Amino acid sequence: MIIKPDIASIHPVARIAPLLAVDNIGGAAQELSDRATQFVKGQQYFAHVLSRAGESTYNVKVENENLKGTILKMDLGATAKAGQTLLLKYMHDSPVPTFLLTLTDSKDSGSTTKLSTAASLISQYLKQAEGDGVSNRFVAVAVVTQTPNNPLIMAHDLKNALRSSGLFYESHLSDLLQSNQTLSALKQEPQNQSSTSMASLMSQQLAVLENQRLAWHGEVWPRQKMDWDVTLQERGAEGDDGQASNESDEGQARPIASEMTLHLPHLGKVSARISLIDGHMRVNILAEQAQTLDILKSQRLRLAEAIGKNGQQLDALTVVRHE
Repeated sequence: MIIKPDIASIHPVARIAPLLAVDNIGGAAQELSDRATQFVKGQQYFAHVLSRAGESTYNVKVENENLKGTILKMDLGATAKAGQTLLLKYMHDSPVPTFLLTLTDSKDSGSTTKLSTAASLISQYLKQAEGDGVSNRFVAVAVVTQTPNNPLIMAHDLKNALRSSGLFYESHLSDLLQSNQTLSALKQEPQNQSSTSMASLMSQQLAVLENQRLAWHGEVWPRQKMDWDVTLQERGAEGDDGQASNESDEGQARPIASEMTLHLPHLGKVSARISLIDGHMRVNILAEQAQTLDILKSQRLRLAEAIGKNGQQLDALTVVRHE
């Protein structure tokens, strides 16, 4: 099964951080990776906005005594201007070099502009989460379902587990204004619970927004843990020319990749990797134990039939050994 979360509808409180260095000007991806290792996590760097590179991206020169100026392409939003000086804090290099914007200085106005109240609050939460060693993986505190033998109920419970995680709270506020969400449901989310660590939750929200990937861990049914990754992929990422076609893809849903991993008491480690593109599904099941692999292969046809009866267009179903 595949549950489609509304990752794409998450809205940051302000377009200030993290800033994403999406490309290295005049160099290959490997060079960007090599340059990223020269930045020190937690250290601040002065940077200068050189020129506009796109609708919201700019060529930015990041300087320190060792790098002697590295030019990166960054998403600074529509209000940035060439000539601005930025103070950036280096956050991490995986999956791409990421900076936190802490201060901007505009040469046009001759004045220093500090972060807004909302942006300062986000920065405060991120610093607290970093100090606490918060993981980007969301850890659920409640059991997802009590009926693992009922696929329809379990699918509903999995979807609800994501919706009520608090990771999509801002989009649910928007839904409430459009009468697509109930106030009672919104009150059940972590943001409205006194015991919630807002620093941890906001850090995880920004990680989902930045990486377009949700990493979930929790008790899927009583005494059974599960790891679950859901990723939104760029269209055309695997095409021959490596570029997406905006014209042909307009109005179409982005491809989704989902992977569930369980360590079952009798079957051992089993993973299900599922991709969904334009309603077409591909399923790859991996088993670690040889006996489990044989069982799953013997039931492969029944699983394919069940997926078809559920209305899904199944293009491929494979069962292989977990490497």
